[in-house]
Amino acid sequence: MALPGEIPQAIGRAYVKVLAGCAERSVRHFRQLYDLENEPDKLTFSGPLGQSYSFDTGGWYNPPDGGREVFIESKGHKNGSKVFEGYKEFLARAYLTSVLNNRHRKDLFWYLTNVPFASSVGRDLTSATYIKAALSGVALLGSIVIDDDHIERLSELVSVGIFTDSFIRVMGITHFVRPRETVWSIIKLIHGDSMPRNFFAPIQGEVAYLNDLDDPNKIKSGQRLHIPWHGIDWEDESKTPDA
Repeated sequence: MALPGEIPQAIGRAYVKVLAGCAERSVRHFRQLYDLENEPDKLTFSGPLGQSYSFDTGGWYNPPDGGREVFIESKGHKNGSKVFEGYKEFLARAYLTSVLNNRHRKDLFWYLTNVPFASSVGRDLTSATYIKAALSGVALLGSIVIDDDHIERLSELVSVGIFTDSFIRVMGITHFVRPRETVWSIIKLIHGDSMPRNFFAPIQGEVAYLNDLDDPNKIKSGQRLHIPWHGIDWEDESKTPDA
C-alpha cells in the first residue's frame, strides 16, 4: 500500500504513457520515440554537482519549419497539491539541459499533467520572469549562474500541457506497438495494471473499431494504434506496488 501522497508505481507508469500518448494524439507533428524505462541513456543527464537527473519521455516535434527534440516530464495526480513543486524541479532540469548541452539549446521541454495547478500564476507559468524566480534556490542547480538571456530563450521552449482525465477519455491516446506487445498488455499498462478482466472484451472491440482491425489479436511492432482510455481507479491501490 502506498503512503499518503505517494503514487503507486503502476499508476505512475500508466500516466507517463497516457499523458505522452494524449499529447501525441493532440499535437500535430509530435511523435513520442522513447521513455526512461526502455532508453534511459537518451533521457538522463549529469548536473553540475555530479548528480544525475532525467526526464520521463522524449520525442520529436517536426513541423514544416524544422524539427526539434522534445523532453517531457509527466505527472499524474489526484489533485494539484504536489504538481507545482514538481514543475519547479522540471524547470531546473530544462535549464541545466539547455545550458550544459549545446545540442539541446533549441530543443523543447514539456511538462504534462492531468490536474490544473498554480491558478494564481496562470499564463505566466512559462514567462521569463516566473522561470527565473522559480529557479532561485533549487538545489539541483548548484552554483550555476542564472543567465537572463538564456532564461528568455528558455521561456520560448517550455510548455505546460494539462490533459485532464475527462479530456483523455474523450481523446484516447496514440500508441506505437513495441515488440512482443499485445492489445491486452497495452490496455493493462495504461490502466495502471488493475483493469478488471471483464472490461477487456469491450475495450478490445473499441480498439478493433478505431483502428479498422479485422483481428485485434494480430498487431505488429511499429504499428500505430488509437487506444481508448477509461481512467484509473486510484482507490484500488492495494493491487499495485508502493511508489
